[in-house]
Amino acid sequence: MQRDPAALAARWLRWAREDLRAAEHIADDDEVVPRAACVFSHQAAEKALKALLVARGIDPPKLHDLDRLAARLPEDDNVRFDSIDLPELTRWAIEGRYPDDAEEATRGDARRSVVLAAEVVSAVTQAMTPDS
Repeated sequence: MQRDPAALAARWLRWAREDLRAAEHIADDDEVVPRAACVFSHQAAEKALKALLVARGIDPPKLHDLDRLAARLPEDDNVRFDSIDLPELTRWAIEGRYPDDAEEATRGDARRSVVLAAEVVSAVTQAMTPDS
């Protein structure tokens, strides 16, 4: 079944926004561990970047490293993410899921992750908006 790339990209972006909303709620809820907001923030950014890849006709790889995803974008898209600390979000792809030797996420980590993810989602939204 061949999917419409524009519809698929829009779905990726919708899911990114939904994950971002979940992260925002969790970050402000003292009854939920901050780590969960960090994980959802990473997921929001990852899905947003994959939305832009799909919109540009690039099959999104099964990667969680946000820098590596952004690097696959055309240069004029890639530069949109230069000022966003993608490695800070990428760390939660592993540290947020596996208790190994990672430090516990703080409420500050959760809020910072939400801010970064919101920047990624905003940049992708702008890039996917016609005439931007």
